[in-house]
Amino acid sequence: MIRRFLSTLLAVLALTFAGTSAYAHFIWATVQNNQVRFALLENANAPSAAQFEQYVANLSPRCGNKTLKLDPPTEGARSATLSSGQNVVIGESVVGVKERDGETYLLVYHAKGAATLKAAGTGVKAPVDLRARQDGQTLIVSVKRNNQPVSESEVWVQRPGEEVPTSVKTDLKGEARLFWTTKPGQPGGFVGVRAMITELKSGGVEGKAYTSIRRWATLTFPVEGTKSEVESKGVSGEKTFTQILRASFGDNHEVVSGAEFNKTLFSGKLTQTQLRVHLQQRALIHTELDRILDKDTLASLPYGSAQKNLVMLIKEDLTTLGVGAPIETQALPLTRDFLQAIRESEKQGPYFALGVFHVYYGGTTNGGRMIGKKIGETLNFTPAYYEKSDGYRDYLKGVNRITDSRSRKEMIQGGQKAYEYIIASMNEKVFKAKDAQD
Repeated sequence: MIRRFLSTLLAVLALTFAGTSAYAHFIWATVQNNQVRFALLENANAPSAAQFEQYVANLSPRCGNKTLKLDPPTEGARSATLSSGQNVVIGESVVGVKERDGETYLLVYHAKGAATLKAAGTGVKAPVDLRARQDGQTLIVSVKRNNQPVSESEVWVQRPGEEVPTSVKTDLKGEARLFWTTKPGQPGGFVGVRAMITELKSGGVEGKAYTSIRRWATLTFPVEGTKSEVESKGVSGEKTFTQILRASFGDNHEVVSGAEFNKTLFSGKLTQTQLRVHLQQRALIHTELDRILDKDTLASLPYGSAQKNLVMLIKEDLTTLGVGAPIETQALPLTRDFLQAIRESEKQGPYFALGVFHVYYGGTTNGGRMIGKKIGETLNFTPAYYEKSDGYRDYLKGVNRITDSRSRKEMIQGGQKAYEYIIASMNEKVFKAKDAQD
């Protein structure tokens, strides 16, 4: 009797929670590496599921003044590349008529994704718009309906790693405030913000009548994880060398992202001629770096088979493109000068060359995935150089074992010079879309 009662009770509870679980999911738009991903999720960092594909099937995302073309669904999620120079995306999905608590309403999602917290403060044209900005140790979230502030609106904010979101209400200015600071060991990921606005407006969709519209607005922006107090310090309590390297490069990574080659690529106008020139110049640099770094006497350098593989991959790509490995007469003037600088640095040792390689390697295995994907979409050819390069994390461990101050200084100089060359090279006239000839 008791067992039967428990079975019945569990069944009732299961039905109860099954009936409400759908309302704990929302459409989130997350932006990373110039790509936006839409999915119905319990929170912004949860994995997507194929059974929720219908919720993103008819999305109409916008980026600036352009409508984005979404990729086919993958595990219930759909993705797209952001328009050139844009860092905010908004997508709308009209789910349909629902009934809950005796009310029949039209359910609509407005999912907004920002590439940074700064970008999260950018307004978009939508019936409901969430914005976020940081003021010291306070995060300020504003809720707007038709560009007008909404007071007394409940806002939920959930950081990566948090099980339960924080709930706050907007004031007369339509702003909600909560304490915002980072703690050691806090995981990275996406901050998810959501709010619901109800419109007392009746209508009908697909033969079903409703008496109101519930608009769920969501907003995400990325945050970096923080190491624990022990992890963030080396043996001597100082920063790791990879952290020092990263700081020495300033905002060069962002500058590169706005270079002519990338603008032409992400506008969908890259030609095979431009791609061949791009890969040829990189292959010439990699070949020279490999000559310096791949020596038996330098076994202590973090340059092994995974790193050497980049030379092979890029040469295979050029062979597939019908031009084969480049010779130095094919070097552009900027490339020729940089090759000479690399050779001159060899008199002082290999660490200048390693600094150059460090910049190339990080750009190939990280942001290069996005570059390779876009090349594939544009030219139906995905370079293995961007798609299959690997081993970066283990390589970083080796870099952190470099302790000699002179070696570190040379590596920093090599990395800085690499950025100078890459920025100038990727802005060459040949890479401008209006000058493309194929």
